[in-house]
Amino acid sequence: MKHSTCLLLIAFTLFGISCTNDESCTQDRIAKMGVGFYTRALTDTLRKVYTTRAINLDTLSVRGLAANGSLIDSILYKSKAIQKVYLPLNKFETGSKFVLTFKTTKDTIEILHTNTDYYLSLECGCMKVHSIDTVLTTTNLIDSVKIINHKVNATNAEHLQIFIN
Repeated sequence: MKHSTCLLLIAFTLFGISCTNDESCTQDRIAKMGVGFYTRALTDTLRKVYTTRAINLDTLSVRGLAANGSLIDSILYKSKAIQKVYLPLNKFETGSKFVLTFKTTKDTIEILHTNTDYYLSLECGCMKVHSIDTVLTTTNLIDSVKIINHKVNATNAEHLQIFIN
């Protein structure tokens, strides 16, 4: 009897240890690209010096575009007074497209990227991380785009700066 009680105690202890919660599984496992909105102002006309400052967009909505160019139903962002957005990149393709609507003006932005599996753990599996290669855009309201950080992982970093006219 004493022997079976000891075995039960050992079994419960091992079971409790094997079922501990892995902290990395509770983290956000979807890598999103951070996009900030900026403007440039000419501060010195002789030396052509510009200052960059972050801006709040009055009205912005962001929708994804499918590979065939059709709009995806869901709106990723729709907000007033927004300065930064976080957009998911396509895990299964090497390009992601978005339509940004500023009040009534629309611009399309295409991000060309590579996808890599990043192993988290046996319990959590893998997550997709991305590396931004190129950014293409229309220029209705967008002046230019600057890549700040090429590596898109689960951190909330800023990856692109979009400059508005």
